[in-house]
This record gives sequence, C-alpha cells and structure tokens, in this order.
Amino acid sequence: MKKFMQKFSFKKYSKEARQQRRETRILMNRTVKQRFKRWLQRLTVKKVVVGTLLYAWLFVMLVIVFTPLLWMISASFTDARNLSSVPIIPRPSEWSLANYIELFTYRSRTGQRYSDYLQAFFLSLQLAVLNMILVVIISSLTGFAFSRYRFTGKKKVLLGMMTLQMFPSFMGMIALFMLFSWLGLTGNPYAVVLVYVAGAIPYNTFIVRGFMRNIPKSLDEAAMIDGATNLQIMRKIIIPLALPIMGFIAVTAFMGPWMDYILQRILLQTGGRDTVAVWLFRYMDPFSHNYNPIRFMTGALFITVPIMLVQLYMQKFVVYGLTAGAEKG
Repeated sequence: MKKFMQKFSFKKYSKEARQQRRETRILMNRTVKQRFKRWLQRLTVKKVVVGTLLYAWLFVMLVIVFTPLLWMISASFTDARNLSSVPIIPRPSEWSLANYIELFTYRSRTGQRYSDYLQAFFLSLQLAVLNMILVVIISSLTGFAFSRYRFTGKKKVLLGMMTLQMFPSFMGMIALFMLFSWLGLTGNPYAVVLVYVAGAIPYNTFIVRGFMRNIPKSLDEAAMIDGATNLQIMRKIIIPLALPIMGFIAVTAFMGPWMDYILQRILLQTGGRDTVAVWLFRYMDPFSHNYNPIRFMTGALFITVPIMLVQLYMQKFVVYGLTAGAEKG
C-alpha cells in the first residue's frame, strides 16, 4: 500500500492541478484585457454616438410596444368598469381576479355548458383551424400545379388571380351578404370559412408557386426514374422542402378569421352565434347595456394565447424545412 501511495502522489497531483488552473486563469485574464484594449483602440466617437442612438431608438420602440400590453395586463386585473381608473404601470398588490371569474362564468342563458366567452372563443378557434387546414392544402396543391406543370391558360389564370388581389375585400361585402342570404347561409359560421379560404388562395398560391419554383426539377426527374408518381413526388419530395413557406401560410391563415370582425359581424348577425371578435365588440359598444371596456381588455389579452402557440409550434416546421434535404451533386 505504501508503494502504491508513493507511486501515485495525490497530494502532489492536486498541487500541480491547482497551479495549472491558476496559470490558465491568469492567461485568460490577460487575453480578455488585451481584447478589451484593442476594442478601445478601434472605438471612435462616431461609433459611440451611432451605438448610443441605436440603443436609444430600440429602447423607445420597446416602450411604445410594451406600454399598451402592460396597460391591458393592468386593466385585466383591475376590479373596475372604467379605463380612467386603470393605472398604466401595473400594481400587483391591488390586482383582482374578478374580471377573469366573470368572463369565464357568465352565461346569458340557463343550461349552457360553457360561458358566453368560452363558446365564442371555441367557435373562433374552430373557424381558424378549419381555415388554416383548407388554405394550406388547397394553396399547396395549386402552387404545386402552377410550378410544375404546363397547361393551356396557365398565364391567364395567374393574371386573373393577380387582378382579383388588386381589389379590397370590402368591395364585395354587399355582394357576399346578398349571396349568403339567397343561399340561406347567413348565420352559419362554417360557411364564412369558404369566404376566407377563397380570398386567401390567390395570394398564397403565388407565394407557394414562387417557393416551389426554386426547388430543382432534377429531384422530380430522379424520382420519376425510380418509378414515383406525381402524387408521391409532391408528398415525399416537394412538400418536405416547402415546409417553411407552408408554416408561414398556416400562421397567416390562422390569424385571418381569428382577428377579423367586419365580415363576421355582417354574415353572422342573424345566427345567434358570436365569434370572439363580435362578442368582445359588444363590451366596447357604449350604447349597449353590456358595455364594459375592462372586460374587453381581459378577453383581448386572453385571445393572444392561441396566436402565440401557433407561431411557436410552426417555428419547428420552419427550421425543419430549411434543413430537410437538398439536391446532392
């Protein structure tokens, strides 16, 4: 045992290790000091002024963006009925959950399973998800056809779709209302999705077509040599490479029905089923007996959660699509 201890001197090893760590720390400090000195030598008055102005501008923008958000948070936890009593700077010591309790428990009719707000919330969520699925599927198929095939009238159809995008959607509100009334679809929330899908297809088709045109056609030719069909080429080659643009389309298609108010107000006014945007408007109407701007702030703050979740979830597909394959030469 003594020979073993003499052969492996742990005490000596620990001293050497401490000395080596001390020398490494000194060397790192010298390196940091040298880099800091070189940075000071390169620093000029112009760079200092420009950097200061840049960070000041970013700070001002952060204040402008976060001030309304902080005010909404403060209002949602304030037990009052007027915005004049809401402080811009939140006071957590005076917060109350009265608005959230009222928002998630109020029922205008007896026997309802959920509160009025939750019913409107789930209805808007269904419309947004359905619109997102249909827009992504139809736009992907249409963009694939326009980017990969040649057929008669291709340019005319593209020009026609481009021309339709030049006119604002407000021009067709009266025509849509008359058409829905004639077909008996006024008040049907799922029929409104058809309007959103039809309006989103031309613009998203151009985006998908432009993205898919950059995918080399040699991948299609190689797959055809191996016996793949057009559907297999689209499903196994083009779609995985086009996931970034499809994720972008999915996010914008989800936000369309979720953030819209005018179309839903016109086409659903006789159905008795309100979306979350229409329901919240009733609490900002000063001529309504339900006027409550504080509850509007509470509901508006809560409806931002699905949008944040969709964007965070779709971010994975954006990153995956950028690295999910390429042409190898």
